[in-house]
Amino acid sequence: MDVIMPQLGETVAEGKIGNWFKQVGDQVAAGDNLFEIETDKVTMEVQAIESGVLSEIHVAAGETVPVGTVVAVIGEAAAPGEAKRAAPAAITEAKQSNRSVPASPFEAVRTPHRLTGRVQTPRGLKLTPLARRLIAQAGLDVEPIARAVRGRGGWRIAAADVRTAPRARAEAPTPAASAKIEPGPGDRVEPLNRIRARTAEHLAAAWRAAPHVFQAVEVDFSAVDKARGAARQGFSERHGVSLTYLPFVARAACRTLTEFPRCNAHFDGARLVVRDKINLAIAVDLAHEGLVAPVVHDAGGLKLPDLAVAFSGLAEKARGGRLVLSDIESGTYTISNNGSFGTLFTAPVINVPQVAVLSFDAVTKRPVAVDTGAGDAIMARPVALVGQSFDHRAMDGAYSAAFLARLKEIVETTDWTAELG
Repeated sequence: MDVIMPQLGETVAEGKIGNWFKQVGDQVAAGDNLFEIETDKVTMEVQAIESGVLSEIHVAAGETVPVGTVVAVIGEAAAPGEAKRAAPAAITEAKQSNRSVPASPFEAVRTPHRLTGRVQTPRGLKLTPLARRLIAQAGLDVEPIARAVRGRGGWRIAAADVRTAPRARAEAPTPAASAKIEPGPGDRVEPLNRIRARTAEHLAAAWRAAPHVFQAVEVDFSAVDKARGAARQGFSERHGVSLTYLPFVARAACRTLTEFPRCNAHFDGARLVVRDKINLAIAVDLAHEGLVAPVVHDAGGLKLPDLAVAFSGLAEKARGGRLVLSDIESGTYTISNNGSFGTLFTAPVINVPQVAVLSFDAVTKRPVAVDTGAGDAIMARPVALVGQSFDHRAMDGAYSAAFLARLKEIVETTDWTAELG
């Protein structure tokens, strides 16, 4: 049975093997830890789904390979004493081969479909599970295969179509070359850690892929401050977390997203997939050493106190290095909060394939013109800029502006004291 590099979340295209728990020739039982994967977001262990002998290792510890690559092979259990004697031959074969497509069309495919690479199904056609796996593992561009199938009047892509297709791999955009920087006397060179390096790659790709537009509105947080002041001490005692501005903004965002669902969507370059549930990702700083965005799933169904507890728990897990795969996958909308640093406004990068990201900055008292009923008056009010970066391919400025206007209205007019219960 082939063991392949699994899919580690929707936006992760490759994984790095950090450590092998088994060696060639070792007996493996279903459920045993095989190897450890490192990504920019989590470190996770991969278990065997069948028993046997680890007969081949194709990817060594420390190597990074695309999702869907065959990293090892588990064969049938050997007779006592034979497994270790087979090890040297298997190691030699592993060094000479890093195959990513089954050698035979009759090779068993028993790996769950969720572990294959991400392959977008061509419009109007179907993909068989084996065809999808072969395309992912070989890194093929599916469109030429789809054109050939359509040309003969076919309705689905089968494994035979993939095996007879030209082996031209999909081309990835090449980043512009950067001039090499030579450190001078007294300069300090700081190599990027794993999280920072992978975050840099992801954000650069996101910036190139999505035409970013940023808009912001000024929001009066007087109603929020009133509720926080009245409930802060009791809230902490009941729920065990501090009552910050974040859950208020998140709750308002969830309510607004139900009215403007195209902001809660994924864009694949040809179509907009509007998500049914709001899975809210919250950007968490890791002591200036990197950034992760753990996800509160189905956040639209949570009340304000539940959001506060969920955010606090995810931030604690992120900073303690305890996030698991389910904590970081399937986000549909992201919030970036830099307010604690006193920033005026932040234009964040979209976490593609999401189509928008919300930012809010420091809530500070500013002079504001207020209609008192008897005329305008200048008063000090707690105000912050709330902004949204959006993918202009997915929506126009008017839609995003209407979203922000509605969010502003919800923040300023909601009876937050009643929400806190």
